[in-house]
Order: sequence, then C-alpha cells, then structure tokens
Amino acid sequence: MPAIKINSIALAESQKKVLAKKYVEIFSEITNVPKDRVYIFFDGYELEDVGTAGIRFSEHQGKAWSKFNEDEWSKDPAIVEKIKKAME
Repeated sequence: MPAIKINSIALAESQKKVLAKKYVEIFSEITNVPKDRVYIFFDGYELEDVGTAGIRFSEHQGKAWSKFNEDEWSKDPAIVEKIKKAME
C-alpha cells in the first residue's frame, strides 16, 4: 500500500480533490501501481500551528490559498477557473 502524505496548512476541499487526483495519477504512472491502491493522507494545520521565518501564519498570513481564506479566493473567477481546469 503506497501512501502519500501531505502536511500543509488546512486546505479547501476543492484543493484536496485536485491534489489527490494529480499526486495519485503521477505516482501510478511512474510506479505502475493501480490508482486504487495508492492512498493519500492530508494533515491540515491551523494557522497558529504553522509558521515561517519565525512568524506564525496566524500573525502574518501570506497570499497562499487555503481553507482559512477560501471565502476570499473562491470569489476570484481566475482562481476558481484554475482549480476547475486542474481537476480535468
């Protein structure tokens, strides 16, 4: 049972769908393991539990799209289209 584990700030469901599809497709293609035998696990962290350069994301949020700012980026047609296209 091959497993792919993604540790990240919490992601929106639409992002998880795209990542799961893409990672599993690539892994299966490269290893010849059937897609239904590749497992993917998402560990999403709260903004106060993740940081960079010594600053927690809850104190200084960047422009990364995540579950925490989904209400903002999900209203941008260009971003929504990019995610939809990636799901194809």
